[in-house]
Amino acid sequence: MTQTAPSKTPLFYYGWVIIGIGFLTLAVAFGIWYSFSVFFLAIIEDFGWSRAATSSIFSVFLICHAVMGILAGHLQDRFGPRWVIPFGSVLLAAALILTSMAKEIWHFYLAYGIFASTGVSLIGFISHAAFLPNWFERKRGLAIGIAMSGIGFGMLVLVPLLEIVISHYGWRTAYLFAAAVALFLVAPLNLLFARKSPLDVNLVPDGDTMPRKANWVAPKRTVKILDTDWAGRDWTFISALKTRRFWFLAGAFFCISFAYQSTLLHSVSAMVDNGLARHTATLLFGILGLAGSAGKILFGYLSDIYGREQISTAGGIIASLGIACLIATDSNSLLLSLLFALMFGIGYGSAAPLLPSVSADIFSGRAFGVIFAMIGIGSGLGGSCGSFVSGWIRDRSADYTISLSMSIASLAISCTLIWLASPRKIRRTVKKDQLSFS
Repeated sequence: MTQTAPSKTPLFYYGWVIIGIGFLTLAVAFGIWYSFSVFFLAIIEDFGWSRAATSSIFSVFLICHAVMGILAGHLQDRFGPRWVIPFGSVLLAAALILTSMAKEIWHFYLAYGIFASTGVSLIGFISHAAFLPNWFERKRGLAIGIAMSGIGFGMLVLVPLLEIVISHYGWRTAYLFAAAVALFLVAPLNLLFARKSPLDVNLVPDGDTMPRKANWVAPKRTVKILDTDWAGRDWTFISALKTRRFWFLAGAFFCISFAYQSTLLHSVSAMVDNGLARHTATLLFGILGLAGSAGKILFGYLSDIYGREQISTAGGIIASLGIACLIATDSNSLLLSLLFALMFGIGYGSAAPLLPSVSADIFSGRAFGVIFAMIGIGSGLGGSCGSFVSGWIRDRSADYTISLSMSIASLAISCTLIWLASPRKIRRTVKKDQLSFS
């Protein structure tokens, strides 16, 4: 297919509108996702369930989210975000209304674990990862990082806001409030403005145009293909499945999600165990989200310049240091809790832009949405295992030290697997003057 550049240089590249919409949509999706860390304690207080039993609700959510991500990826490849995301937001709103009526644990499994996870999969990470890379090549890491920083914004704004609603009106009303946000913000915004690719609005990736004007300035960086045979293949899910790189990425997704989802779910509970008031722990969780937003943009940008593997490792190290601070925290160590929120947030922020960027560098093509969704099943399984195992260990040891230490080890494994997947050997962004020498 021949791509035709627009005859005039646009004043503003529409891809940044797509990134802005993605920012807000992901803020809502993950604000609702991670708010379970504050609903967690409220549900335990209301029903008297163990942490393991209550964690199992979130485990079901993560598994179903990953499995339904296959559907989300397929639907995005076929219909695009303009239709998929509004439908997902309506489904999510309905699921949250049902969750507000739950009286038994199986009600939570069905309403939140299955229906809400399906809605989030259609509007969330996997869904956006299927089409955002279409809009950028040279600035892929930075652009995706900006969009994914909406996750942290949701954690900063929506999670504490829902905690306030829970404190004053109860967790059932809080779920109704979350449903209204999903329905009346996400659905109309995407229906009006979302598009699948630059070709839909007669543009090309990064907003590039042909050098038609005398004052046209060539971009300073470009994407260099290092393995033309690999990059030139028309990847399908079956062909990707037969490669070692697919399984390295699936393993990396499993380990990184094991570490991050278990830590995020139990961090408020762990800080309360360490002597902090719940509202203080929730505030620190919001700070964690803000730090995560900064990390997403920073590491997304740096990965375009220094490479995905190096920046993934840097993020894992910083997040691990943050987890170590949480392990060392006690009732007199507010500073350590703050260091946990800042360091873990910044380090954890590296995952959101890097995982789709790494996957797109390796398996970019017509079926990327489905391929990424299948790799993402590893993420769902890892997050589900980590969330449940952490709650189970806490019930038996009255402490989170063992599970948090497991998260540090899991991050080390994930970084190693991304090095083995080696996206740097397929394509990377280089300066124009490096093309002849790198």
